[in-house]
Amino acid sequence: MRIIIAGVSGSGKSTVGKLLAERLGCEFADADDFHPPENIAKMKAGIPLDDADRAGWLEALGRFLAGRERVVLACSALKKIYRDRLRQHAGPLEVFVLAVPRDILTERMGSREHFMPASLLDSQLATLELGDDVTVIDASPPAAEVAAGIVAGR
Repeated sequence: MRIIIAGVSGSGKSTVGKLLAERLGCEFADADDFHPPENIAKMKAGIPLDDADRAGWLEALGRFLAGRERVVLACSALKKIYRDRLRQHAGPLEVFVLAVPRDILTERMGSREHFMPASLLDSQLATLELGDDVTVIDASPPAAEVAAGIVAGR
């Protein structure tokens, strides 16, 4: 079981992912911890990452996933090609995209400390691709409810 909790910054990926991993009794990891310093510096400066910036990061994440049987990974995984690249390494993945209204995203991003500034939210929303390879989850309710809903729906 390899699960990705995906979505834009502020959608609750890390919080929901941790709760989900606890409920399922498996490992949790945050894809933010796999970014090279150059990517973090770029995001801190308000510059969106491009596909080239993400290539090495996706490789590292794919190798990480391939080496685990039971894991929940909080990862933006905004484009289908990114998710496909992860699947090339790890095989089948369950991907849940957390959907949250923009005003709530902005509020969440403003109330936390993170290297991703709110100024990059529009670029993330424009990049986000939904499709038949993901399950979209309303992540407006409290994170514990969202995690419980994912468990119940699996």
